[in-house]
Amino acid sequence: MPGGLDREAAVGAGWRVTRARNRWLLWKDRLGRLQWFETDRVNLYVRKPANLGRAYQLVCNGFSFTGLVTDMKALERVLESVRFKGAHFVFDAQERLPYLVIDLFQRSNGVVIKVGDRTHPTGVEVIAEYMDWAERNERLGTQLLDVLNRLVSSPSRRLELAKEDRFVV
Repeated sequence: MPGGLDREAAVGAGWRVTRARNRWLLWKDRLGRLQWFETDRVNLYVRKPANLGRAYQLVCNGFSFTGLVTDMKALERVLESVRFKGAHFVFDAQERLPYLVIDLFQRSNGVVIKVGDRTHPTGVEVIAEYMDWAERNERLGTQLLDVLNRLVSSPSRRLELAKEDRFVV
């Protein structure tokens, strides 16, 4: 989210104050819910069938239609920053299954498999999450590419690179 949005105006526009220690605000509607933290991070939880269009609509309902974000360019930047973080997939087996949690792949790949838990006693639930370290690495990679593109695109730097015999990247 762009910084400087008025959280008090958000509460007046339909956002709810939570009792959480980090004082995040909650927006709920038929598409899902939004968690807005004081660091301007917003977590989206989209109800099924979840897709990018429903996620965009949820953000627009919480920020644009409430009057918090009125600049369309700022809203476009916000919608471009929506990223996949995780998902739950449930496969129904049509009969009650014994309880089992397979978390062998949680640290390396972010995948947990649950069978026969309380919420889905007849289902196999696969929980896939994008790892925090992978998200940080992706952000660092894009920043590095931006710096390299700026170095190569500047005319004075292009002349210096043309005079050298080798490149180290």
